[in-house]
Amino acid sequence: MAKVKKAKTRKPSRAKKAGKASKTAAAPKPARSGGTHVDFGVHGLGKIMTAIHNAGLGDELNAHLAGSGQFVKVRRNSLTAIKGFVEERPQLSNLAQTIGDCDCPPDDPGCVYIPG
Repeated sequence: MAKVKKAKTRKPSRAKKAGKASKTAAAPKPARSGGTHVDFGVHGLGKIMTAIHNAGLGDELNAHLAGSGQFVKVRRNSLTAIKGFVEERPQLSNLAQTIGDCDCPPDDPGCVYIPG
């Protein structure tokens, strides 16, 4: 009878084990849609607020938003750019002065103070 050579087996190296482990790792879950915050354009918000104001519904909007808060988060560089735009336009000098001199309480939703 002929002798059959047995193949030599070696333990897989750590690198191979690590490679296999990364392949079997669970993929990250995608971000949930409909989270608590959204990005919304300044121009879109401006159009909405102008339309509500022109329709005379500002007080109704304030009552409608009373429980949900009336503040939005704005990137500092966007707010600084808006402030710079207002300050550079003579047509908006009254608004620029109001922005600079505002002494409203911090929870006033009508406050237009832009720091810095």
